[in-house]
Formats: sequence, structure tokens, C-alpha cells
Amino acid sequence: MYTIRRFSVVKTATVVAVMYVVIVAIFLIPFALLTIAVAPSDSPTSGLVGILVFGLVGALLYGVFGWIFTAIACAIYNLAAGWVGGIEVQVDQSAPPPAPQLWAPTAPPPAPPAPPAT
Repeated sequence: MYTIRRFSVVKTATVVAVMYVVIVAIFLIPFALLTIAVAPSDSPTSGLVGILVFGLVGALLYGVFGWIFTAIACAIYNLAAGWVGGIEVQVDQSAPPPAPQLWAPTAPPPAPPAPPAT
């Protein structure tokens, strides 16, 4: 058993914030395209610019708030783990499969040619 006693607050919060921004960006692109395709507008560029600005600001705010709340959660976890000992995790070590032998055939042998028809 291994015990998680402490999370690095800044590193963990940064990784989570980047993950949040990427996830929001991945979902934003299809929804933005769908909104542009469906929404009636006099000027198609105004809708596109608005959606892109909204999406960019939304993704950045999601990352900032994700960083803040993850940092708070890590700090609380580090405090609680100091009192009660942290989370215990059981980890199994798995070995990669053995490499195929060079002398071992990798495909079945070819079939013999059919006898000529008479």
C-alpha cells in the first residue's frame, strides 16, 4: 500500500487548470459551429466574433476558477492528510508482454498452389 500524504498545490492546480481549458475548448468548437450554422444573423461575422470572444473568455475563466478551487482543495487535503494520514492506494506493478522471438513465425505459412485443372 502507498499513501498519498501531500499534493503540490501549485503544480496540481496548474495541471487541472490546463485540463479544464482544453476540455472547454474541445466542447466549445462544435457548439460554436452549431450556433453559427443555426442562428439567424444579419452579419455572420458579428455572430462569429461574439461566440469566439465568449468562448475564449469562458475557457480562460474556467481555467482560472479551476486553478483557484483546485489549489484550495489541495491545501485542505494536505491539512487533513497531516491529521489522519492521507489516502491509501494499492498499486500493482504490471510488466509489458514479452517481445516476440525472431525465430517464431508471425503469420501462417502460405497455402500450397492448387493443382492445375484438367
